[in-house]
Amino acid sequence: MNPEKALEISRRVAEEVGRAISGIAGTREAGEVVGMGKDGTPTKRIDKLAEQAALRVLGEYSVTVVSEEAGVTGDGDVYVALDPIDGTFNAEKGVPIYSVTLLFSKSRKLGDAFFGYVKNLATGEEYYSDGVKSYRNGKEIRASSTESLRCNAIVYYPNRDLPFRRVRIFGASSLEICYVADGRFDCFIDLRKGENGRGFLRVYDISASLFIAKNAGARVSSLDGDDIWEKEIAMDERFRIVVSGEKIHDRLIEMLL
Repeated sequence: MNPEKALEISRRVAEEVGRAISGIAGTREAGEVVGMGKDGTPTKRIDKLAEQAALRVLGEYSVTVVSEEAGVTGDGDVYVALDPIDGTFNAEKGVPIYSVTLLFSKSRKLGDAFFGYVKNLATGEEYYSDGVKSYRNGKEIRASSTESLRCNAIVYYPNRDLPFRRVRIFGASSLEICYVADGRFDCFIDLRKGENGRGFLRVYDISASLFIAKNAGARVSSLDGDDIWEKEIAMDERFRIVVSGEKIHDRLIEMLL
């Protein structure tokens, strides 16, 4: 499989997911709990419908899919990290910031990824990367070149005073990282740590966006000191990360650690 084929598949997945949830997004029915996902969290009706639609498309191809609700399905050589809806709360409430996200990799390692795709299902805004460049709605994007820490940041969750000009949270990390990739925001930071000391973000939430950001000239680092690209497309991977323009990245890490 090559990036062109992965883009074709991703667009089919996005189309089918959008069709599956078009009548339910923003309704009370969307938020009904219909089971438990393989990740141990409750499955909402809208998540279930979206995942079923996505897996119907991906099931036509020789891929191994790692997804929030179904877990690991398929047995192909190409690995796909899938989140049929990132930003479920927004989708439930009709807030137009929620996405479908897919990362394609030649192995379980994120470092072997060759294509990433994120689409805002509410607005149609589309991001993708072919491993060389990154695009929004077909036009090449680049991360911020600011040299100032008095910048525009997305932070989960600031636990002390930080020098940023403004801080925002939109509730869909895949899209928020893409907003750093295209320079609308200067950095994305997730400081959260669970009881086990690990981060909250999962591989299917953000790996496609990290790939897009990297190929738009952003830098990506783990706050835990891990090599992000050595991580695996697996249910138990977690992230605490900083994504930013090149010129402020080292100073951000130094400030946060």
